[in-house]
Amino acid sequence: MTDQAHIETALRALLVARGAIDAHARWIAQAGGQSNMVWHLRGADDVVCKLYLNTAHNPLYANDPTAEFACLDALAGRGIAPTPIGFHLTELGAVLLYRYVAGQQWRADGAAVADLLGRIQSMPAPNGLRHLPVDGADILAQGDRMAPSAALSDLRPQARLLPSPDLVLVHTDVVPGNLILGADGLRLIDWQCPAIGDGVVDVASFLSPAMHLIYTGTDITHKTRQAFLDALPTGLAARYHALAPAYHWRMAAYCQWCAQQGRAGYAQAGQAEQDLLTSLQ
Repeated sequence: MTDQAHIETALRALLVARGAIDAHARWIAQAGGQSNMVWHLRGADDVVCKLYLNTAHNPLYANDPTAEFACLDALAGRGIAPTPIGFHLTELGAVLLYRYVAGQQWRADGAAVADLLGRIQSMPAPNGLRHLPVDGADILAQGDRMAPSAALSDLRPQARLLPSPDLVLVHTDVVPGNLILGADGLRLIDWQCPAIGDGVVDVASFLSPAMHLIYTGTDITHKTRQAFLDALPTGLAARYHALAPAYHWRMAAYCQWCAQQGRAGYAQAGQAEQDLLTSLQ
């Protein structure tokens, strides 16, 4: 029996004993997660079971189970995120249960993503979320701490200091794998790294060629990119254009860091991010 099978068996027993899940549900392991183990539990109700395994330091993305549960709870019924069912602390790790979102991974509608981000940024954020840096110098400093290569350091843009933005709820990991299109519209899943910060964070995340390559194997198209930007509020789009070099340079540094950790695909993804960065300079 594999380690994953052992964990699944133990976790099932724990949750059934607590009366948290259907004892007869069929557990289907889900692919695509970068940090945690996730199953689709098919039974009387369709449920997602998420076990947090890797909560070690990541230079860009947190993996906070309590923050994810708080966001799902705050956004419940808003047509934005999955509906939470329960949160459990176990000897195997923290476990989040939420309603399964049936649908397909997002593919092409940039305007729909812009609309979803607008609705998220209009929501009050739950208490206790981390705060992100909002000016260009601090964003670039985060990239510096990932020890970028000399070649990438040569591409480091000048810092831009803009007026402070309104601080809003941000997801921070708006990538194709976390956007699910179902019968009720677009939903954003995997809320383990939310924050309070500049709405541009989610704009830059969605427009990252590296993240599109990782999750779809291809870059975002010009048509989708333009439809997304055109559907953003004018002020948010202008702020993105001003800060895009800093955000994409930081993402290129992150991709180099991931490649150094042995994560597949990130060397190629980082090159795509550098290509975009070069076109912006």
